[in-house]
Amino acid sequence: MGRGLRGRIYDYRLGWLLLLLLVGNLQAGERERLLQRAEQGDREAQYRLGERYFEGTEGAVDYGQAMYWWRMAARQKDPRAQNGIGTLYDNGKGVAKDYHEAAKWFRLAANQGHLMARRNLGWMHEKGQGFPVDLVKAYQWQYLAEMSRNRHASLSHPIPCPLCDKLAPHMTPQQIEQAMLQAIHWQREDGEE
Repeated sequence: MGRGLRGRIYDYRLGWLLLLLLVGNLQAGERERLLQRAEQGDREAQYRLGERYFEGTEGAVDYGQAMYWWRMAARQKDPRAQNGIGTLYDNGKGVAKDYHEAAKWFRLAANQGHLMARRNLGWMHEKGQGFPVDLVKAYQWQYLAEMSRNRHASLSHPIPCPLCDKLAPHMTPQQIEQAMLQAIHWQREDGEE
């Protein structure tokens, strides 16, 4: 066992340093491949690159670059990118806060069944961001979000909806039924209100 505590600590730190260097080199190569694919029009690569800039995994957070790559992917109808653009406008990250623009992008993603875009629209209606406060619409969008996971919902077979349950105490039974009907009808009409 002849190594002391200092020697073991040195070996431990050296091991971590080598691992970090290896991972850094792998990530640099992965980033270059991702960038190349994104520049060639690969929708998945464009979305992932935007996500990396949004989260700061490409170094510092860069909302302008996130917006650029998400717009490229959104042109190809990527619902995650559309939701990401909506999030930037909703929070004023890299752009002026604009609830109407956020709702437009959330709607595009929601029309494709994107769960978080539907949630975002529900919260906007609940809080009156870009729309008048409308708990029926808020409930409808939250229910639609749950329907993204379970498409077998009907009035006779309702599905659990925890976010709807938070809205329900502020609504009449008729409003809840109306919201559920609107959600179920909306689904059948392929996303159009």
